[in-house]
Amino acid sequence: MAEAAQVTPGRIAVRGLSVRRGEVRALREVDLDVAPGAMTALVGRNGCGKSTLLKTIARILRPDAGRVEIGGASLDDLSPRAAAQRMALLPQSPILPEGMRVRDLVAQGRHPHRGLVRHWSPEDDAIIARAMEATDVAQFAGRPLESLSGGQRQRCWIAMTLAQETPILLLDEPTTYLDLSVQLEIMGLLARLAREGRTILVVLHELNLAAAFADRIVMMREGRIDAAGTPEEVMTAPVLARVFGLDARVIADPETGRPVCLPRTAA
Repeated sequence: MAEAAQVTPGRIAVRGLSVRRGEVRALREVDLDVAPGAMTALVGRNGCGKSTLLKTIARILRPDAGRVEIGGASLDDLSPRAAAQRMALLPQSPILPEGMRVRDLVAQGRHPHRGLVRHWSPEDDAIIARAMEATDVAQFAGRPLESLSGGQRQRCWIAMTLAQETPILLLDEPTTYLDLSVQLEIMGLLARLAREGRTILVVLHELNLAAAFADRIVMMREGRIDAAGTPEEVMTAPVLARVFGLDARVIADPETGRPVCLPRTAA
């Protein structure tokens, strides 16, 4: 009897994915393998399809063709609850619930694990506490979300996705509108989660943040993947010129060795 194929919970496989949004072909026969237990950054110009790809993986959008597999299972074969137990999504600019306190927001992450007969348990409380500790928001547990800074609120949203206890985290531009120091803090947190074994797929605008923290970078152009690999493999002057129309030098960070993009400016 043939041995069953091994299932990797954190693996994402995209095959032949095509998506139309109105009259626009937002994705064109995209193939992508997202490595488990690593951070992969999706980058590209506005309108290139990176957020559409993330939302299709998250099952917010339905493809016209192709398929998505999560942990070896077709997304089409998973119930909404089963999908929510495998991956958690943090959308761009999530809606702030009025008057909600931090712990109550983080507790929302437990909903996919609760059924009609499963009541709240001490295990749920422990998972919420661990999620808040991991994101350094435990000290805000009783405070309303609107009383926190943008960076503090973003850590609370990430804590909610951690409480969902999924092997995969999908994040759409989690550093947008944040100060640079807070962007570094959020990216450092995501990198640590990846080192601890979670699969992180994140849409980013800032190239140097992607190069500094991601294990792999996927560059998209006109609904297709143009380049994919380690930061050192894809952050090159020819690729940046092709994908972004950018005239830039790429140097190695003297401390980390990671590539840094230096756009050339007109004299």
